[in-house]
Amino acid sequence: MGNERDAARQLDRTQKAIEYILAVVIPGLLAVMLYSYVLFDGLFTPLFVIVLAVAVLTIVPAYRTLDLHYRCWAKNTMPQRLVTGLIGTIYISAAAVFGVSLISSSKGLDPEQPLTFGVFGLFAILLIVIMAHNARYKERNERTELRFYRRDPAELAAGIKSACESKSAECSIVRAGGRTAILLPDRSVSIVIRKHNHESSEVMMECGDPVSADLCAAIKETLDQEA
Repeated sequence: MGNERDAARQLDRTQKAIEYILAVVIPGLLAVMLYSYVLFDGLFTPLFVIVLAVAVLTIVPAYRTLDLHYRCWAKNTMPQRLVTGLIGTIYISAAAVFGVSLISSSKGLDPEQPLTFGVFGLFAILLIVIMAHNARYKERNERTELRFYRRDPAELAAGIKSACESKSAECSIVRAGGRTAILLPDRSVSIVIRKHNHESSEVMMECGDPVSADLCAAIKETLDQEA
Protein backbone atom coordinates (compact mmCIF):
# COMPACT_ATOMS: atom_id res chain seq x y z
CA MET A 1 0.00 0.00 0.00
CA GLY A 2 2.85 2.37 0.83
CA ASN A 3 4.44 1.72 -2.55
CA GLU A 4 1.15 2.56 -4.27
CA ARG A 5 0.85 5.83 -2.37
CA ASP A 6 4.41 6.72 -3.29
CA ALA A 7 3.73 5.86 -6.94
CA ALA A 8 0.56 7.97 -6.85
CA ARG A 9 2.50 10.96 -5.51
CA GLN A 10 5.18 10.52 -8.17
CA LEU A 11 2.50 10.24 -10.84
CA ASP A 12 0.88 13.47 -9.68
CA ARG A 13 4.21 15.32 -9.75
CA THR A 14 5.07 13.95 -13.20
CA GLN A 15 1.70 14.95 -14.63
CA LYS A 16 2.08 18.42 -13.12
CA ALA A 17 5.48 18.70 -14.83
CA ILE A 18 3.90 17.86 -18.19
CA GLU A 19 1.13 20.38 -17.53
CA TYR A 20 3.65 23.09 -16.65
CA ILE A 21 5.76 22.37 -19.75
CA LEU A 22 2.72 22.53 -22.03
CA ALA A 23 1.10 25.55 -20.37
CA VAL A 24 4.14 27.73 -19.68
CA VAL A 25 7.53 26.54 -20.92
CA ILE A 26 6.83 25.67 -24.56
CA PRO A 27 4.43 28.56 -25.31
CA GLY A 28 6.78 30.94 -23.47
CA LEU A 29 9.69 29.84 -25.63
CA LEU A 30 7.53 30.15 -28.74
CA ALA A 31 6.60 33.70 -27.71
CA VAL A 32 10.25 34.64 -27.19
CA MET A 33 11.11 33.07 -30.55
CA LEU A 34 8.36 35.09 -32.23
CA TYR A 35 9.61 38.34 -30.69
CA SER A 36 13.18 37.51 -31.68
CA TYR A 37 12.09 37.20 -35.32
CA VAL A 38 11.16 40.89 -35.26
CA LEU A 39 13.68 42.33 -32.80
CA PHE A 40 16.74 40.00 -32.79
CA ASP A 41 16.72 37.93 -35.94
CA GLY A 42 19.95 36.14 -35.02
CA LEU A 43 18.33 34.47 -32.00
CA PHE A 44 15.47 32.96 -33.96
CA THR A 45 17.27 29.79 -35.06
CA PRO A 46 18.82 28.94 -31.63
CA LEU A 47 15.45 29.49 -29.94
CA PHE A 48 13.76 27.29 -32.52
CA VAL A 49 16.23 24.50 -31.73
CA ILE A 50 15.60 24.94 -27.99
CA VAL A 51 11.83 24.71 -28.49
CA LEU A 52 12.23 21.49 -30.45
CA ALA A 53 14.55 20.06 -27.79
CA VAL A 54 12.10 20.86 -24.98
CA ALA A 55 9.22 19.35 -26.96
CA VAL A 56 11.22 16.15 -27.53
CA LEU A 57 12.30 15.95 -23.88
CA THR A 58 8.64 16.02 -22.86
CA ILE A 59 8.66 12.36 -23.88
CA VAL A 60 10.65 11.62 -20.70
CA PRO A 61 7.88 12.55 -18.19
CA ALA A 62 5.32 11.04 -20.58
CA TYR A 63 7.04 7.64 -20.41
CA ARG A 64 7.44 8.08 -16.66
CA THR A 65 3.69 8.64 -16.38
CA LEU A 66 3.04 5.50 -18.41
CA ASP A 67 5.29 3.43 -16.13
CA LEU A 68 3.69 4.77 -12.94
CA HIS A 69 0.21 3.86 -14.19
CA TYR A 70 1.30 0.22 -13.93
CA ARG A 71 2.02 0.68 -10.22
CA CYS A 72 -1.08 2.38 -8.86
CA TRP A 73 -4.70 3.38 -9.43
CA ALA A 74 -5.09 7.08 -10.15
CA LYS A 75 -7.79 9.54 -11.03
CA ASN A 76 -8.08 10.26 -14.74
CA THR A 77 -6.65 13.77 -14.34
CA MET A 78 -4.41 13.84 -17.42
CA PRO A 79 -7.14 15.07 -19.80
CA GLN A 80 -7.77 18.03 -17.51
CA ARG A 81 -4.06 18.79 -17.30
CA LEU A 82 -3.78 18.67 -21.09
CA VAL A 83 -6.70 21.10 -21.34
CA THR A 84 -4.92 23.47 -18.97
CA GLY A 85 -1.75 23.15 -21.02
CA LEU A 86 -3.55 23.86 -24.28
CA ILE A 87 -5.36 26.87 -22.82
CA GLY A 88 -2.05 28.26 -21.56
CA THR A 89 -0.51 27.71 -24.98
CA ILE A 90 -3.38 29.52 -26.71
CA TYR A 91 -3.38 32.52 -24.36
CA ILE A 92 0.39 33.01 -24.41
CA SER A 93 0.60 32.50 -28.18
CA ALA A 94 -2.26 34.93 -28.81
CA ALA A 95 -0.63 37.55 -26.57
CA ALA A 96 2.69 37.04 -28.40
CA VAL A 97 1.08 37.44 -31.82
CA PHE A 98 -0.69 40.61 -30.64
CA GLY A 99 2.54 42.05 -29.21
CA VAL A 100 4.54 41.26 -32.33
CA SER A 101 1.82 42.86 -34.45
CA LEU A 102 2.16 46.10 -32.47
CA ILE A 103 5.95 46.02 -32.73
CA SER A 104 5.70 45.40 -36.46
CA SER A 105 3.43 48.42 -36.79
CA SER A 106 5.93 50.63 -34.95
CA LYS A 107 8.65 49.49 -37.34
CA GLY A 108 6.68 50.48 -40.38
CA LEU A 109 5.41 46.99 -41.19
CA ASP A 110 1.78 46.15 -41.81
CA PRO A 111 0.39 43.83 -39.13
CA GLU A 112 -3.14 44.04 -40.53
CA GLN A 113 -2.67 41.14 -42.88
CA PRO A 114 -5.34 38.47 -43.36
CA LEU A 115 -2.93 35.90 -41.91
CA THR A 116 -2.79 37.76 -38.58
CA PHE A 117 -6.57 37.82 -38.24
CA GLY A 118 -6.67 34.20 -39.37
CA VAL A 119 -4.33 33.23 -36.52
CA PHE A 120 -6.49 35.04 -33.96
CA GLY A 121 -9.59 33.39 -35.41
CA LEU A 122 -7.96 29.97 -35.18
CA PHE A 123 -6.98 30.60 -31.55
CA ALA A 124 -10.55 31.62 -30.73
CA ILE A 125 -12.03 28.51 -32.38
CA LEU A 126 -9.55 26.21 -30.63
CA LEU A 127 -10.32 27.82 -27.27
CA ILE A 128 -14.07 27.37 -27.76
CA VAL A 129 -13.66 23.72 -28.79
CA ILE A 130 -11.34 22.92 -25.87
CA MET A 131 -13.57 24.64 -23.31
CA ALA A 132 -16.67 22.85 -24.65
CA HIS A 133 -14.90 19.48 -24.56
CA ASN A 134 -13.69 20.13 -21.02
CA ALA A 135 -17.15 21.13 -19.82
CA ARG A 136 -18.63 17.95 -21.28
CA TYR A 137 -16.17 15.42 -19.88
CA LYS A 138 -14.68 17.08 -16.77
CA GLU A 139 -17.04 15.55 -14.20
CA ARG A 140 -16.83 12.13 -15.82
CA ASN A 141 -13.03 12.19 -15.79
CA GLU A 142 -13.01 13.23 -12.13
CA ARG A 143 -14.99 10.15 -11.08
CA THR A 144 -12.98 7.78 -13.27
CA GLU A 145 -9.88 5.91 -12.11
CA LEU A 146 -7.44 3.97 -14.25
CA ARG A 147 -4.56 1.57 -14.00
CA PHE A 148 -2.46 -0.42 -16.48
CA TYR A 149 -1.80 -4.15 -16.13
CA ARG A 150 0.57 -6.42 -18.00
CA ARG A 151 -2.21 -8.93 -18.54
CA ASP A 152 -4.68 -9.94 -21.21
CA PRO A 153 -8.11 -8.19 -21.16
CA ALA A 154 -9.88 -11.57 -20.89
CA GLU A 155 -8.09 -12.31 -17.59
CA LEU A 156 -8.94 -8.88 -16.24
CA ALA A 157 -12.58 -9.21 -17.26
CA ALA A 158 -12.77 -12.59 -15.48
CA GLY A 159 -11.31 -11.05 -12.32
CA ILE A 160 -13.79 -8.18 -12.43
CA LYS A 161 -16.70 -10.58 -12.92
CA SER A 162 -15.52 -12.62 -9.94
CA ALA A 163 -15.37 -9.49 -7.76
CA CYS A 164 -18.87 -8.50 -8.85
CA GLU A 165 -20.24 -11.93 -8.01
CA SER A 166 -18.68 -11.73 -4.55
CA LYS A 167 -20.70 -8.55 -3.99
CA SER A 168 -23.87 -10.02 -5.56
CA ALA A 169 -23.70 -7.49 -8.39
CA GLU A 170 -24.86 -8.47 -11.86
CA CYS A 171 -22.68 -7.37 -14.75
CA SER A 172 -22.75 -7.60 -18.52
CA ILE A 173 -19.61 -7.96 -20.64
CA VAL A 174 -19.48 -6.58 -24.18
CA ARG A 175 -16.41 -7.16 -26.35
CA ALA A 176 -15.66 -5.19 -29.50
CA GLY A 177 -12.21 -5.53 -31.06
CA GLY A 178 -9.56 -4.48 -28.56
CA ARG A 179 -12.15 -2.97 -26.20
CA THR A 180 -14.09 -4.76 -23.47
CA ALA A 181 -16.92 -2.96 -21.68
CA ILE A 182 -18.27 -4.21 -18.35
CA LEU A 183 -21.52 -2.56 -17.29
CA LEU A 184 -23.18 -2.62 -13.90
CA PRO A 185 -26.22 -0.37 -14.43
CA ASP A 186 -27.78 -1.21 -11.06
CA ARG A 187 -24.61 0.00 -9.30
CA SER A 188 -23.84 2.99 -11.60
CA VAL A 189 -20.44 1.50 -12.38
CA SER A 190 -18.88 1.30 -15.82
CA ILE A 191 -15.56 -0.37 -16.62
CA VAL A 192 -13.69 -0.31 -19.93
CA ILE A 193 -10.66 -2.48 -20.67
CA ARG A 194 -8.51 -1.51 -23.64
CA LYS A 195 -5.82 -3.80 -24.99
CA HIS A 196 -2.39 -2.27 -25.48
CA ASN A 197 0.68 -3.68 -27.13
CA HIS A 198 2.96 -6.30 -25.52
CA GLU A 199 0.15 -8.10 -23.66
CA SER A 200 -0.76 -5.09 -21.54
CA SER A 201 -4.16 -3.56 -20.86
CA GLU A 202 -5.67 -0.36 -19.54
CA VAL A 203 -8.57 -0.50 -17.08
CA MET A 204 -10.76 2.57 -16.67
CA MET A 205 -13.42 2.41 -13.96
CA GLU A 206 -16.13 5.03 -13.56
CA CYS A 207 -17.94 4.93 -10.23
CA GLY A 208 -20.97 7.16 -10.71
CA ASP A 209 -22.48 6.67 -7.24
CA PRO A 210 -20.65 6.89 -3.87
CA VAL A 211 -22.83 3.99 -2.67
CA SER A 212 -20.91 1.73 -5.06
CA ALA A 213 -17.52 2.71 -3.63
CA ASP A 214 -17.22 -0.61 -1.77
CA LEU A 215 -17.78 -2.55 -4.99
CA CYS A 216 -15.19 -0.47 -6.86
CA ALA A 217 -12.72 -1.03 -4.02
CA ALA A 218 -13.35 -4.79 -4.17
CA ILE A 219 -12.75 -4.83 -7.93
CA LYS A 220 -9.47 -2.94 -7.57
CA GLU A 221 -8.34 -5.21 -4.73
CA THR A 222 -9.12 -8.32 -6.78
CA LEU A 223 -7.22 -7.10 -9.83
CA ASP A 224 -4.24 -5.97 -7.76
CA GLN A 225 -4.02 -9.31 -5.92
CA GLU A 226 -4.02 -11.22 -9.20
CA ALA A 227 -1.43 -8.88 -10.81
